[in-house]
Amino acid sequence: MRIFLLSCVLFAVLAGSAASAQPLQPLASLNHSPVWDGVSSEENNAELIAQFRGKPFVCRKAKDHTPEDSANASRAFDDLVKYVDQGERIENFWNDSAHKQRREDLLAAAIKAGSWKATYLDSVWSIRYPKDGKAQGVASVQLERLVRQGIPLAAYKYATYLYGRDDKAMYQLLADAIERGSPEAMELVGGTIVIQSKALRPAGKAMLDCALSQGYAAAYNDLGVLADMEGHRLDAYRLWEKGVNSGCEECAHALEGFAKIRKGYTPASSMGELVPELARIEKFYSDNFLYELSGLPDLYLPLPDELAFHTSDADLFKLLELEQFVRAHTSDGP
Repeated sequence: MRIFLLSCVLFAVLAGSAASAQPLQPLASLNHSPVWDGVSSEENNAELIAQFRGKPFVCRKAKDHTPEDSANASRAFDDLVKYVDQGERIENFWNDSAHKQRREDLLAAAIKAGSWKATYLDSVWSIRYPKDGKAQGVASVQLERLVRQGIPLAAYKYATYLYGRDDKAMYQLLADAIERGSPEAMELVGGTIVIQSKALRPAGKAMLDCALSQGYAAAYNDLGVLADMEGHRLDAYRLWEKGVNSGCEECAHALEGFAKIRKGYTPASSMGELVPELARIEKFYSDNFLYELSGLPDLYLPLPDELAFHTSDADLFKLLELEQFVRAHTSDGP
């Protein structure tokens, strides 16, 4: 195994030298890798299959099913958003007692003004970080009320809390959220379907395409996985690159393989050392704390241009050729 790993490292070095010394063969020629399938049995997720089998998917938009806050409520919630946006640049913003009190005051003012977004944010915060059991119960009731109002994001979020506790109810809520155009629910269900059900895979892909058409970048990760399953590894990397620059944090993990063609790579190397641009992107997304918690589009911060991750055709060629080499030398071995 040690000899094989060393040979992979040596191959990566030689491939880099060769790529810089001579013209590359067409990159598209490496867009044909072995097809793989994550489905071992349709029955592995019976609740998922039962909920979505035989039901045609229609691409609906969340904006058509999401209520608008009143002018006063919108201004009050915007005050909170602006305060948090400015505060995230301040050291210890989330732990400082004065800032905490100001956030709570602004949130309470937005709730009083009638903002469903503020009520939703208060609910998911209290469920994640409850002061006590009673506060968590109150927050759950608040969130259920928003679900009954037909708010797509609320239905999706409540469904995620049911995972592992009541999968039947979870998938029913996700189906309801999809009916109301929730891109988050489409990505979660569609991304699960393409892995777990051959029969439902076309519907799963349609859900992912619909989520992406609404700007929900997390779908890039699942579409990349699907392209990889179909043997189109180059297409997968292109999708993951688009995704990581558009808000898809998971896509950064899919791109970590580029460390293998960076100078100084060894099997013990960390991605952060060799592909620091991906590490910076992951930090940017994880620092966008309230968006990560709530999924509210109002709280989303786009990636600055200077942090974007871009691959060259030469780098893609080197990585795909290395992966091809590894497959050829491991297919018959342990």
